[in-house]
This record gives sequence, C-alpha cells and structure tokens, in this order.
Amino acid sequence: MSTESALRTIELIRCAGKAASAYRSAQKALREAHDEHSAVQAQLNHWNDHIHAMGGADRASPAHSALLSAVQEHQETERKLRKAEARLQRASTTTQGHRPALNRYPTERTRRRATTVLLDRLADYPVDLIRAADLIIIQTSSGKDSLVAMHRTVTAAQAAGCLHKVRVMHCDLGSEWPGVAELARRQAEHYGIPFHLVTPDGGFLGMVENRQMWPDAKRRLCTSALKRDPTGPVITTWVGELGLDRQAIVLNVMGVRGAESASRALKARLALDSRTTSANRLVLTWNIIHGLSEEDVWQDIASNGLEYHPIYDTGLERLSCVYCVLAGPDWLILATRVCFALELPHPQTFTELERRIGHSFKLDFTLNAIVAAARMLDAIEGPITWRRGDALRRHLGPAAADQYLALTR
Repeated sequence: MSTESALRTIELIRCAGKAASAYRSAQKALREAHDEHSAVQAQLNHWNDHIHAMGGADRASPAHSALLSAVQEHQETERKLRKAEARLQRASTTTQGHRPALNRYPTERTRRRATTVLLDRLADYPVDLIRAADLIIIQTSSGKDSLVAMHRTVTAAQAAGCLHKVRVMHCDLGSEWPGVAELARRQAEHYGIPFHLVTPDGGFLGMVENRQMWPDAKRRLCTSALKRDPTGPVITTWVGELGLDRQAIVLNVMGVRGAESASRALKARLALDSRTTSANRLVLTWNIIHGLSEEDVWQDIASNGLEYHPIYDTGLERLSCVYCVLAGPDWLILATRVCFALELPHPQTFTELERRIGHSFKLDFTLNAIVAAARMLDAIEGPITWRRGDALRRHLGPAAADQYLALTR
C-alpha cells in the first residue's frame, strides 16, 4: 500500500468511527423521542378525558375557569405532541440514514488496531511520509530532544526535497531559563526554516495567579492551556494558507522519547491527533526520536555540532521551566542553586507567588523549603560551577566534548 493510500485509509477509518458514533447518538435520540412522544400522548389523553368529563370544550368560558384551564392545558399538550412527533421523525430519519452503512462498520477495537498498524508502517518510511505531507510543524522547546527531532526531520525533508514544507513553533511560557526562545529561533534559522513564537497571555505565572493553584501531574494545564490551546489557531491559519481543495496532511513533530518515562514509552512513533484533526486537515503526531536513548541524543548533537542550551552543562537533564511542577526535590534544589549562580530572580518570584496564593508548589513540600535547602548546600559546598561541554563529558566522555567544542568554536 502506498503512503497516500495508507493516509486515505486512516481518514476513512476515522470517518467510519464518527459515523458509528453518530448512529449511536441517533439511536439514543430516537429512544428519547419515543419516550417523550409516549409521555405527551398519555398527557393529551388525560386532558381529553378531563375535558369530556367537565362537559366538553364548547363550555370553556370565563365562568368555567377550571374547564378553561383544562382546555389551555390541552392546547399546550397538543403543541408539545407536535414537537415530539417532529423530533421523533428527525431522529428516525437520522437513524435510517446511518443504518445501511452500519453493517460495514468494524468495531472500535478493530478500527483502532488497523489505524495503529498503518501508522506504524508509515513511521518506517519518514521520507515518503514527508513527501505525502502538506505541512510539517516542529514543536520545539529548544531542548536537546527537540533539537535532535528538528535535525532528523530536516534531514528527512531535505532527502525528500520538501524542506519548504517545514515550520518551527516555540511556546514561550515566560518561566523558562534565559535564552531559550532566542536559541529556538537560532536553531530554526540554522536550517533556514520559518520560525513562529507563541506567547500565551499571562504565561505560566499568570495562569497560576489566576487559578490560585499550581498545576500537577494530573492537571498539566501548562501543557494544555499554554501550549496546546494557543498553537491550535496557528495551525488552522497555516492550513488555510495552503489553499487546498482537499484535506491537508499535517505532521506535528514532537521531541518525545520512550525512554523518558513509562507513560511516554507507551506512545506510538506516529499517532492520529483526533482532537486537532477535522474535515480539512488530518493531523498526525510524529514522535520521530521515540526510540532514541539519552546517549543517542547527545551523540547526534556532538556528531553534527548542534547548538544546545548551556543549562545542560550544570547537571540539569531537562530544559523546561526553571521550576517544573513535575520535577523532584533534587532537581528543584539544583535548579535553585543554578539560579543563585546566575543571579536569577526566579527563586524569590516563585516563592512569593507560592506564599501569596497559599498553595504549595508540590503536595509534599514547598518551594520555600527547596530554596532553604539550596542555600544550605551552597553554604556547605560553595556555589556550583560548570564548564561549557560538561553535558557531553558526562554522557560521551572528554574526547567527544573536546571534539564538539573544536567543531563549534
């Protein structure tokens, strides 16, 4: 099966799922309409009997208020009956419209399995996948994984002769390490790719201030409210600019690795983004470096002389917000000590916000306690220091670091 045929099949499977869901909804609406119709019919019969017992509708006059009220209730019930009959007719028509195709719908489990198999096969042929795509968006944090994801995407796009399809997007949350957004732009410019910066209103700290609560692992609003929601309209605009008279194929590239966590290990290399996909665009999430180890990532950086953020040289393994709600205490203490060394205001800014909203940064400890622990370690051990290339020395050894520094000097 060709790449184009596989993508078309995936879309047809998606549409079949929507049709099956619509049929189930129509069946439910039909049952509800039947119940409503029966109830109103019974009520109408009641008023018919009641009016007949009182002498008939022709005696409805102001002098017979009870009878007049009964007649009015009868008229209102007749109106409800007509509405119920119309609703019943619509529900019945909708159900009948889906019924002929229902027998051809595979089960949800079968549809999901078929889609997964097709997407997994497509992921084996990145060059063909890029040729079939209309738009390729690299979502970058400018961290090491995003950097390597960008490099591998660009390499495949160049091989496909489709570099013009690639764009880079970065969300600036306002709580990251200095130079992150600027680095993301330089990384994109290195390959000659258009760069787009998204700056959500209020940023991370504004969101926390408004909610009076910090996010956590179960409510990762920093991802949904500050990254996913603001980027959706941009994707809509870009798809519109393509001017296609058919459904656009969009690849949304993420620097997600399976080795990072148990939940990420379960993610597929290529997955259908059902939330973003619509009639005018089929959006696939492409975890292009899903199978790489951390050492593989650093090897790619070293071998290709890619510019990485100096925060990795401090011993911090992730380039995220200065204070990440998913980080453990050791990570947060080290981040605080780095802030002290760089004379950054983040420890004071975050602890003041924590105190102001009265909500602990983490369930089992406060940021105030983290800052106190960092100050104690600095007092005992002295301020932390690092050198350019220390991240490569830790992961690949001194020789690789020296070679990289010579290459990027």
